[in-house]
Amino acid sequence: MPEIAEVKTIGEVERIVHASGLWNGTTAVEFSNDGETWREAWSPSDEHPSPEFARVTVHRKDVAVPTTVTIRWDEQRPRENDEWAEKWDGAPTRHFGRTVRMVAFRQTFRDILGDIQLPDEERGGAAPGDAAPARDWAAEIEAATTVEAIDALDGEARQARVFTPDAAGTALHRQLKAKRKQLVDGAWDPRETVTPVESERPRPQDRLPAAGNRAARRSASRKKGRRR
Repeated sequence: MPEIAEVKTIGEVERIVHASGLWNGTTAVEFSNDGETWREAWSPSDEHPSPEFARVTVHRKDVAVPTTVTIRWDEQRPRENDEWAEKWDGAPTRHFGRTVRMVAFRQTFRDILGDIQLPDEERGGAAPGDAAPARDWAAEIEAATTVEAIDALDGEARQARVFTPDAAGTALHRQLKAKRKQLVDGAWDPRETVTPVESERPRPQDRLPAAGNRAARRSASRKKGRRR
């Protein structure tokens, strides 16, 4: 039977870490929508109702290199508990920021914290032998031919948590967004636009009826005869 991880609040975890005498400071949590531009004060928008990434650095006195952790929103937001999911959506920076600090503390002070988790961290998972075969996500994204197909692939990729907070995961996410834009733009083909055909206007000399034209020619012929 698998061991059940101990659950504590972030406040309890910080007290344990500080009491160890080894903690040497934690930077402010930073948020980002693209993994490139980071800010401590983050505000939601229509395009980004929640931050895509969060990061923080924890220093430990007996370790020369500090621990910097970057996590993704869609990998951390609770999905199995609607109550916690609603809390995350209502206060994204509070819960996202708390979680990135917890992950950083756990990595930096594993010998002290063990596998302690926050109440809203989802536990469990498939055994290694149950893992599905690796998918070529880049090839599947490139092969998508409709917006519906790329959206379905996006959902599967997020569920599989393949958009990892590193160069490979970010590049894959950008490829998917670029492919979707290409498909959306391609749904309207300007070549299929019907160009209105203008009616051909009659030339000035063709405006008179045929009989009128013949009368004009006879009149011109008489004038020539008089000149002779």
